[in-house]
Amino acid sequence: MLPRIGAPPLERAEIYFLDAARGMVESGDWLVPRYQGEPFFDKPILCYWLMAASMKAFGATALAARLVPALAAIGVLFATALLGRLLYDRRTGLAGALVLATTFAFLSFARVAMSDMLLSLWTTLAVALGVLAYRARPSAWVLPALGATLGLGFATKGPIALLVAGVALALVAWRQRARPLPWGSGRLSLAAAAFVLPGLGWFALVHARLGWEPLAYFFLRENVQRFAGEAYDVGRPFWFYPPAYLAQGLPWSPLLPLALWRLLRARGDSCTLAATRLLAAWVALVLVPLSLSRGKIDYYLLPLYPALSLLLGRFLAGKPWQRLDRAWARCVLLTGALAAAALAARPLPLPEPWLPGPLPRALFAAVLAAVVLGLLAAAWRPTPARVLGALAASAAAIFLLLSAFFLPAFAAAQPNRAIARDVGRERRFEPRARLVYCADPSRARRDVLFEARHEAVEQCDLWAYAASREPWLLLVTPAQETAFKVLPGWRRIARYPYLPASALTFDGLAGGPRAGEVVLGANFATSDPEAERRRKRDYRKAIQKDLATEAALTGPSPAAASPAP
Repeated sequence: MLPRIGAPPLERAEIYFLDAARGMVESGDWLVPRYQGEPFFDKPILCYWLMAASMKAFGATALAARLVPALAAIGVLFATALLGRLLYDRRTGLAGALVLATTFAFLSFARVAMSDMLLSLWTTLAVALGVLAYRARPSAWVLPALGATLGLGFATKGPIALLVAGVALALVAWRQRARPLPWGSGRLSLAAAAFVLPGLGWFALVHARLGWEPLAYFFLRENVQRFAGEAYDVGRPFWFYPPAYLAQGLPWSPLLPLALWRLLRARGDSCTLAATRLLAAWVALVLVPLSLSRGKIDYYLLPLYPALSLLLGRFLAGKPWQRLDRAWARCVLLTGALAAAALAARPLPLPEPWLPGPLPRALFAAVLAAVVLGLLAAAWRPTPARVLGALAASAAAIFLLLSAFFLPAFAAAQPNRAIARDVGRERRFEPRARLVYCADPSRARRDVLFEARHEAVEQCDLWAYAASREPWLLLVTPAQETAFKVLPGWRRIARYPYLPASALTFDGLAGGPRAGEVVLGANFATSDPEAERRRKRDYRKAIQKDLATEAALTGPSPAAASPAP
């Protein structure tokens, strides 16, 4: 499991949220989410509502939807700092928030339009409120706020919110078991009511309109089958999550084993030790059902990142380091410097059209050089503050440049948006036309669904569609297009270069992604003037190519070779 350096133009699960949210804005039905026009009950409603509200305010774009996880990520940082201050002290809370804010996985998922970042906000905030609720004289609003937060988590992703937060809250209650409860039955009833309205209100409204079937689908298929069945992301081993965090928790994850060992062996401060045991037990107990589940995905770990970051924050903001701590940190820093130097010497192995211009690349090389120097300087005399500053600054600078220059350049060079525009234009002149494809290596159909509002058909018997009397748009390979040219009605719309959608993962980069080509064609004529202009342009290019080929084979003509009189 290697880390991703950023979300592709449309992450795999994003299209469900984007299509459902945009459908709410277009249809005006804010009760039933729909994917490809059909009722879609894979997730509760809150994230769809927030994304739809953002689209209504700022336009029906992916960027508007991604404001929701971005703002939720900021909320997670504040909740992490609050939890760290409550369990340890203010300095640990700030250090933990800084670690979290510069963790590659957290930064990546903060820009992906899914519900997991919002879930992380509610679970982290619920644990912080649970700690506050056991103070000697908690404020009257704490327990109702805890109930409402758990309800919002349930409305975001269902029972998993209660599992993740509930484990930590049970550990908090166990730690305080010898003390009498600082609140009575009245506040408990108010907290339960505060949970029911946001947590179960939408389910009740759906039941009133559509009956039990949507609820059975969500609770049985999306929860029970996802845990025990063969429906989603099966085949990954029991030990999937620890190496996933080791890779995606960079640059901090290599410090975690030493941090845990030091913190759990600490003596003399019972409060610090109790807080460390609470966070470590929370992570370990939640990992058990996640690891037992048949379906395992890397972003399921996201709600645990705040706890892991606070453990690292305590290690970096607590007692002075010993010799082993300095040696371990020095190895981490030197490894990071070596990796940055290797990246500067061998830039991202992407073809030229998918890379930004010379100036951003030069800036990236300069930043990598500064990162190498900063990490080496910190490794000379490693202290907690120097290590924290060097790793945080390095991760933030690298990710900022990747997000500002490299990811937009990659998205602009991919054909997905152009394919979506061409499909939308063709269907304006022939509304009956539908898109069919066999292979979709760039994931263009998701952009077609979101941008052109058209559902593509996945079939591999493309000849039957190309020869059909019904109007079809076909996304094919150049070899398939060569075969279809014998059909009298075949018409090429455009030919696009692409890189596989996996090119921006470290797995894809390690293999050296190679560009391919895909062709959008049609089996019907059109009155679109743009199509005629493209036909003439392609014809001129073909003539020029033939002439160039003939000149290369025959050599220059005698008239061209001799000087003019």
